[in-house]
Amino acid sequence: MLENLPQADTVMAAGEYLQRFTTCERYSIDPADERYYPMDEQFDMSWGVQFRGTCDDSGDGWIRVFKTSDMTQFQTAYKADVAERMKTDELAGLHGGFAVGKDFAVIAPDDDTIRDLSASGLLVLNCNPNFKPEGDVATAPASVDGCVLTDEFVQS
Repeated sequence: MLENLPQADTVMAAGEYLQRFTTCERYSIDPADERYYPMDEQFDMSWGVQFRGTCDDSGDGWIRVFKTSDMTQFQTAYKADVAERMKTDELAGLHGGFAVGKDFAVIAPDDDTIRDLSASGLLVLNCNPNFKPEGDVATAPASVDGCVLTDEFVQS
């Protein structure tokens, strides 16, 4: 499962990879692009994110791509983020938040994109201790204790 995780040497390559599985139009790595989420800047240094990309999905949303230099650092930061949010909501991150490859992560904006990404080889990073896989859901250990990678792409 883990040996098949996709890898992208650049943030552009990550966007090109996504385009094989879902609508990802007008891919941009320009931080001045109006589709960049200002809140995503928090992921940059402390999460090990080197570059970010964004593209239009088939609906009205934007797919967000994060190229990381250190997936363990990224997963550690995500686990801490989930733990902080769980102080007020025990279900925070229960269905994961990022689809991850070996060196990039993706946030999908809607159910259609989530459904498309389920065939991409990416896995969902889940760090909520209340997560219990059901049925034929496969899991593998993440790089960080307390987190798992799963093929369970849950729609909202």
